[in-house]
Amino acid sequence: MNPLPTAFPTPSTFVKRNGTRLQLDGEDFTAVGPNIYWLALDENVEPYPSITSRSRVLEIMGIAQAMGATAIRGHTVGVNLGSAHAVENALGQFNEQAFAAVDWAIWAAKSHGLRLIVPLTDQYDYYHGGIPTFLRWRNLSASSPADYGPFYDLNSNVYSDFKTYISTLLTHRSNITGLTMAEEPTILAFETGNELGGWGGNSSPPPVAWTTAIAAYLKELAPDTLVLSGSYGVRKDELAIQDVDMVSNHFYPPYSYNLKKSADLAYSGNKVFINGEFDWTDRYYLPLAYLAILVPALLAASVWIMPRRWWPWRVSLGCCCCRGRRRREKGYEGVGGARDVKNPLGASTSSLTAPTPLLAEDHPSSYPPSPIASPALPTPTSAARRPLIDRSFPFHRWHFSLFLLLLCAPVGAIIHAFMPTPLGAFLSSMESLSSESKLAGSFYWSLFGKDDSCCAYVEHNDGYTLHYPSDGTKAPGSGDRVAELARHAWRMRGVSPSYLGGESLSTLGVGSLPTVQCPQEALAVPANATWSGGTGGNSTEARRRY
Repeated sequence: MNPLPTAFPTPSTFVKRNGTRLQLDGEDFTAVGPNIYWLALDENVEPYPSITSRSRVLEIMGIAQAMGATAIRGHTVGVNLGSAHAVENALGQFNEQAFAAVDWAIWAAKSHGLRLIVPLTDQYDYYHGGIPTFLRWRNLSASSPADYGPFYDLNSNVYSDFKTYISTLLTHRSNITGLTMAEEPTILAFETGNELGGWGGNSSPPPVAWTTAIAAYLKELAPDTLVLSGSYGVRKDELAIQDVDMVSNHFYPPYSYNLKKSADLAYSGNKVFINGEFDWTDRYYLPLAYLAILVPALLAASVWIMPRRWWPWRVSLGCCCCRGRRRREKGYEGVGGARDVKNPLGASTSSLTAPTPLLAEDHPSSYPPSPIASPALPTPTSAARRPLIDRSFPFHRWHFSLFLLLLCAPVGAIIHAFMPTPLGAFLSSMESLSSESKLAGSFYWSLFGKDDSCCAYVEHNDGYTLHYPSDGTKAPGSGDRVAELARHAWRMRGVSPSYLGGESLSTLGVGSLPTVQCPQEALAVPANATWSGGTGGNSTEARRRY
């Protein structure tokens, strides 16, 4: 593996919006990278939850850089309330130690040249707090999204509590940089919430009046920072909100059709569109793909386990009406196959017993001929003279196998039509939309590093734990997926990483990704930096602690 560069451009100017595009210093800017929700408060280590260690934050920033990230979506930098180690422990009570963790996450991102998207609340009752936390603080029910009305009521105490939280967070002055979050160009956007309205956006979504008011409040506090709507999915009724710069959607599972539909809708409203979260596992695509292929194939193959003595079957091409016609004809046939004809005496042969023809040896030659001539009876129709549709044919096993395959093929086609898009095709769709200025950001869910001992990867139980192949080792979720997402990031940026040494981006694989050491080297902080518990700077003590 190659070494990771150690010098990165520190964000000093704000990312701006130009129609449906993001720009930095007059050039197009693509926001691409991971979701790292645990940057300031983590649920995956003991005690639960706990402030994330600074060494883990440094390692994950290095991993994000190695994978080509330009930005990170970090939930707990902004949604951090309701527990002993949270920014707001209880209503109106704020924690300086938790603020220090937020300051460190912002400083680490800044030092690695990365931008941050910061959600400010959450639809769900997660460990880091959200809408239910604000409701419980006012002794209100928070058992379901149907109870969220007071949070969205612009005249309620709950709404005022949320605004107080926002203002306290955004006006807190970092002890490292000396800037407030509102003044910090590292913050690409404040997001009004995470997945507001729930999966699909239909579980008590925020009213337009609420999004309008919160967006205006954010612009009042941080006029240079972009505002991202936190609604789940692109909503047509939010496209007219002047202070909303960006909209997004999340894709679980990923569908290119839905991606394009969301991008087109945002484009029609002249808003920046980003993919805030997406599934990289192919966990839904692969089972359905196998189902669409294997079900018809297995049914067709099952015919061959039937006993051989059962085959072939004799089948006729005739339809039901043809078989009925033949039955009627058979009912009117006499011996020898005679049909219903009139004899010279006017009697129908169907009412008479047809005489059995006598052979020459059965009577003497002197036997007088009958005065009444017998009618000429038609001879039976031979198989060779039957119509093709009335003939029977042998039906072999391979015929039946092919029949089942053709019969099940439409079922497989229907399954295929509704299958999620495989990761490679989904990434290509995003890259195509980016080239059309219809998509400005892509954030996969979610990235993890190692624990504080650097001995084991931290795991999360949602099935989307992505591990970077640090120090040449692999873990579940690492390897080829990491390389594929890294190629995607660099393609979105339109450049190749320096660590490829001029080789084509298509050659970027696990072996060519740079090494990210654990632990990382200490990060030097400004000499005048202070925080709860002491003064930092570049002293030995500061390097040890950071």
